[in-house]
Amino acid sequence: MSADVDVVVAGGGPAGLQFAREVATRSEYGVLVLEANGSLSDNDKSTGGTFDQVIERYDVPDDVVMAENEDVVFEAPGASSTLSIPGYVLDFPAFLEFLGEDATAHGAEVRTGARVADPVVENGRVVGVRYWADGEKRRVDADLVVDATGPRAVLAKQLGMFDPDSAQRGIGKEYEVTGRYDLDSMLFRFDHEVAPGGYAWTFPAGDDAFKAGVCWIEDFYERHSLPDDGTIDDYVESWVAADPRWEAQEVRAVHAGDAVSNNSINQRAMDGLVAVGDAVSSINPLFGEGIRPGMQSAEMAANVALAALDRGDTSRERLRVYEDRWNEEKGIQWRIQRIVCELLYDFTPGQQRRFVTSAGRLNDAQVERLQAYDLTVRDYLDLYPFDRSDLGKLPALARHV
Repeated sequence: MSADVDVVVAGGGPAGLQFAREVATRSEYGVLVLEANGSLSDNDKSTGGTFDQVIERYDVPDDVVMAENEDVVFEAPGASSTLSIPGYVLDFPAFLEFLGEDATAHGAEVRTGARVADPVVENGRVVGVRYWADGEKRRVDADLVVDATGPRAVLAKQLGMFDPDSAQRGIGKEYEVTGRYDLDSMLFRFDHEVAPGGYAWTFPAGDDAFKAGVCWIEDFYERHSLPDDGTIDDYVESWVAADPRWEAQEVRAVHAGDAVSNNSINQRAMDGLVAVGDAVSSINPLFGEGIRPGMQSAEMAANVALAALDRGDTSRERLRVYEDRWNEEKGIQWRIQRIVCELLYDFTPGQQRRFVTSAGRLNDAQVERLQAYDLTVRDYLDLYPFDRSDLGKLPALARHV
């Protein structure tokens, strides 16, 4: 049976759209993106915080950048450190629309209101997908299928490539508000009273506006929260009202989402399919950043996929070059940082304070490695305040090694 399209991408987030953009820009292959929402901008689940690697490498235009900052502030009870890490805050819905428009301008088709349901598998090979649109279940065949469905991992989960249920799960909620914001920095606060088992943040969001949110890892939230604690909305509202450095006037948008993370060393390819972004837990487990690693995974996968399509061979043997490259460049660091994550979000208040103080002592090269998630063993020893309480966690941590 001949394919309906060369490439079908399930999911119109940053990873899926960047994959489509890469293939459409660099080849004549037909690309179809299937997005469940009625428009790309309906996918408003991200803070939009990112760094220059995204802005510069992927030609992100100024009109989707809400704010820029020159540094990042880490805070904990009784401690504060400023790190020279430039950052950007994106208008995330506008960012997705830009990616989609650019992919379309180069020949891709973006079809919204199309929710992918399951893979079509013939003789052990993925040959297409089934999806719902206008109340009808449809099928499209392709030479290559891309799973970019985010934490739901619609295709990867059904194909046994990645089990989200066995991964660490986190949730986050953010309010985008108008009002006064006296900082020029991205602020991250590690404080169990503000965000048990996680952290709180504030980001600038343009003139007279800012973003404030709370996220936590569910396992550690249960350990550090109190039985009568409220919902995550209660925490966000308390955080928004907590500090004289900002003052909220009106909530103009609410962003909420979840994430799953494991060691990130997952199967990323099989005959006829590659998976990118959060569909195979590309999110960095240490600070939960998803945009940059998701787009990097898409670029890496597209490089391999284009070579495979040119050869007329989209077998796992050919596509797993992407999987191997990811594991070599990212996988081991992500595994180490998953272990560090298990420690960080379970720190005592004293450890949180010492961690933030230690972060302020990092030299410029160490700060650059922290921003790139490329820390050395010595960097970790300088940064993390291990104490005797961590010894009892070693059996649990050993499963990640």
